[in-house]
Amino acid sequence: MRSFNAATLAKLDAGAIVTRGLLLFDFPSGLYGFWDGVGTLTYSGVNYVGAGRLISADAIGLVGDLSASSITLTLSAIPDAGLDPDVLATIEAEAYHQRPVTLSRAYIDPDTRALISVERVFRGYVDQMPHEYTVGGTSVLNCLAESRARDNTRKGWRIRSDADQKRINASDGGMRHATIAGSQVIYWGKYPGTVKK
Repeated sequence: MRSFNAATLAKLDAGAIVTRGLLLFDFPSGLYGFWDGVGTLTYSGVNYVGAGRLISADAIGLVGDLSASSITLTLSAIPDAGLDPDVLATIEAEAYHQRPVTLSRAYIDPDTRALISVERVFRGYVDQMPHEYTVGGTSVLNCLAESRARDNTRKGWRIRSDADQKRINASDGGMRHATIAGSQVIYWGKYPGTVKK
């Protein structure tokens, strides 16, 4: 369940709020932000370039198990917004494979155009970026992404220790047995080597 701040709730209750999508790529060369509004929106130190219907995204599927879900994010070339086919080509040329991508929803006051809050709706990793060209027409970059739930089934990852948990909350001892639980041998029945005479 998500919670909103008081300003967002008040605007939502009044039906006076505008929502926009934010898309953030974390590439080795830096952060690339895009949004489906007009102009440039700055959030958390990142400039999001926008031009109306710049971004479209598939519906985000929710699953009950720990399996990963996939979505397709589409960026359309709009020359007037600074996102021409050449810019899309530079994104495609990045070392994008398995790099983080985040899709968020921004809540904006329609009267003042002030950013009220931002809600993250999808975090994942870029898998593929096929490019579609239409001669004399548009240029589209599709981003095929997998959710971070993919990490749940990976083997060989580091296990959280009691020291990690203490960094979050010094009084939390919930992980104090984690380091020995996986290697501790528990005998059931009679202890081996003991025979009652």
